[in-house]
Amino acid sequence: MPEGAIGTVRQGFVSAGSGPTVGRLSRPGVLLDRDGTIIVDHGYVGSVDRVEFIAGAPEAIARFNRASIPVAVVTNQGGVARGFYGLDDVHQVHQHITERLAEHDAHIDLYVYCPYHPEGVVEAFARTSEDRKPRPGMARAAAVALNLDLTASFVVGDRPEDVGLAESVGASAVYLAAEGCDRPGVWGYPSLAAAASFILERVAT
Repeated sequence: MPEGAIGTVRQGFVSAGSGPTVGRLSRPGVLLDRDGTIIVDHGYVGSVDRVEFIAGAPEAIARFNRASIPVAVVTNQGGVARGFYGLDDVHQVHQHITERLAEHDAHIDLYVYCPYHPEGVVEAFARTSEDRKPRPGMARAAAVALNLDLTASFVVGDRPEDVGLAESVGASAVYLAAEGCDRPGVWGYPSLAAAASFILERVAT
């Protein structure tokens, strides 16, 4: 696993550095931002009471699951470095998201997050990191854990950092914004639900 990337899979919460399954060909996947993509970005969501799903997001994830497309969450969690919440809080939020998604027959195969921020106040996490989007570390950790071909995968998010992550690993980018996106090579949609059919049509498993 790249330095600083902290990953957990849905079953057993094991390290993202466990590696690909021997003998399996790499495959495309969907790498999702968290706040502003799956749940409402209320600003540093570090407790379960602040988790609010964006309409249609659980159903979109369920569609990817049914198509056997691996789904990873890759999320900057600079709130840890800034002292707003701790690592255990991030895990609890992800566990809560997992439980809520299960109500929609949906699941996340892998959570990867970066707790570092160069302007942090918590000494252990106050630094730059190759894992903080738009740097490629978290996507590469997901590729190792889920056996992904990143050049055949999609990164979906609502911030320029997500587009930057896609560009850094050669993945396709879907930018979520009400006004769309006029950046060449980047597809714009208002929500994950709206983008799901487009992604499914282009990801061959």
